[in-house]
Amino acid sequence: MDRLHVLADELTTRARRIEALGDELVTHAAQALWTSVAADAFREQVQRRRLDIRHIAGRLDDAAAQLRQLAQLAAERRHLLVNLAGAPGADVVHRFIHQVW
Repeated sequence: MDRLHVLADELTTRARRIEALGDELVTHAAQALWTSVAADAFREQVQRRRLDIRHIAGRLDDAAAQLRQLAQLAAERRHLLVNLAGAPGADVVHRFIHQVW
């Protein structure tokens, strides 16, 4: 379960880095000394790519959130199994827990 949180954190970190790279791209395009109709079209294209990049970062954030939810669900299920350990058939539950986790 901890590994799921680590992976989710990594996805979130990468999403922020991707967004930063998109922002840097726009900044560099805006700072370019090139002026013309083609330059304006290029800058507009860069702006559109930045939106694409933000969408990708959002997908990574969504995946990270789903991983965190999965980790939470797994923790709840594990807690439930541990609580059942005192019930009849606890030895079966105990073996199952150690096989899975």
